[in-house]
Amino acid sequence: MTAPGSLIAPWEVEGRRLSPLLDGVSAVVVAATDPSIAVSVAIGVARAQGQRRRVAVADLIGESPAIESQLTGDDPHGIADSFLYGVSLNKIARPMQGADNVFLMPSGTEPVDNEDVYGNERWRRLAAGFHQVGALLIVVARPQVSGFMALCGHIGALMPVGDTAFPTPPGMPLIAAPAAPAAATAAAPAAAPAGEAAAPPQRASRARAREAAQKNEESRTRMRWVLLILLAAIAVAVGALWPQIAERLPAPLSSLLQREQPAADSATVVVPPTRMDTMPGTDSARSDSVVSDSTMGDSTMSSAVTAPPPPIANPADSASAARYAVYFATANTRSGAMPDSKVRALEAVALSPVLEGNEQWFRVTVGAAKSRADAEGLLARLRTDKVIGSGSIVSVPFAFRVESKVTTALVPTRLAALSTRGIIAYALRQDDGSATIYTGAFESPLQATALADSLRAAGVAPVLVYRTGRGF
Repeated sequence: MTAPGSLIAPWEVEGRRLSPLLDGVSAVVVAATDPSIAVSVAIGVARAQGQRRRVAVADLIGESPAIESQLTGDDPHGIADSFLYGVSLNKIARPMQGADNVFLMPSGTEPVDNEDVYGNERWRRLAAGFHQVGALLIVVARPQVSGFMALCGHIGALMPVGDTAFPTPPGMPLIAAPAAPAAATAAAPAAAPAGEAAAPPQRASRARAREAAQKNEESRTRMRWVLLILLAAIAVAVGALWPQIAERLPAPLSSLLQREQPAADSATVVVPPTRMDTMPGTDSARSDSVVSDSTMGDSTMSSAVTAPPPPIANPADSASAARYAVYFATANTRSGAMPDSKVRALEAVALSPVLEGNEQWFRVTVGAAKSRADAEGLLARLRTDKVIGSGSIVSVPFAFRVESKVTTALVPTRLAALSTRGIIAYALRQDDGSATIYTGAFESPLQATALADSLRAAGVAPVLVYRTGRGF
């Protein structure tokens, strides 16, 4: 923790002040030209957000002193060991001192300031996992490192802090940058040189107003902390004396209050239920094996098979493919990834079994757009409507065509009938006014192999195509 009175301490205070800006966010990169400022802001945000939800702070600065000093235990493993060697993230995430709901993920035994870590596709899956459970992932990073732009794209939001600006990814949602803390920037005015005219009265008046405003803000801050401490003390006292209090309550009220309450969350993982202990995900298009999956339920990994990927039925449509979508969520079980009714009502919702590394995952994407700009517009609307906290854009041009030339009026009936068979399908409107029904959304034909096997088992001929059209 930063020593009292140092110039960095006010940035942690500023992080606490800015914390409400992240209430609707599930993953964010915090970065500054001066990494110590970024770390202090991140810790301030984490402490404030940790009072109401689970938070994890990942150190991509590299053995940041402010983070290292807050770690419990002496395990040297960290992000680098997880991404490069497969050490469980649940193992490296350790509670921060004085904040049991905040977890710190140190940089680890290897350097993290490189593209292999910053640009790792696994960040996208982690961000989706935190969104899935309503937690917050804060990644503290250096904007000068190669792969920073890719990292921001995977995480989906950036909070630039500090006094010095740095290049940001085009189109990236930015959390409002803070003004420099007054305690860090305020300095005693230099004595005027001999013969120099005194400051105009207006300037002196403005200075006095700023000073008064600063004192009022400091007073309000102290009052808020006093109230918080008082409320915490009352809560502790009531908890300690509750058995005696309950005995003195009237019987009906006492029995009502003593009804069985939901069990407290005792999980030791950072963001259950999504697993985070796999090896770094490999490109599914280059994988040598596929899984025996069923759209009807969860499945386990099978031995490698030699079946080739399904052929593409419409290669001429490559240029007009609706390839861009919003990466929404992921889970290692189909039931865990299953979108709720609110999400299912969105356009082109695809639930796709994919193989990442040696594990099967179920990925949810939303939308189907020919241009990246259109997909970014959809992502912005989803954020505005509080449907998604972070999110990012993926290129998934391939899907299985289930039916074509469907009239608009029959689309709901067709989708409902497929749903009863365990097939999550969606429709895209074609240029002639008809609809084509698809299932899945994939980056490569090989990645689609698992769903092809499942469709055959369900009695549906898998026809892999470049998906075309636009959402309803």
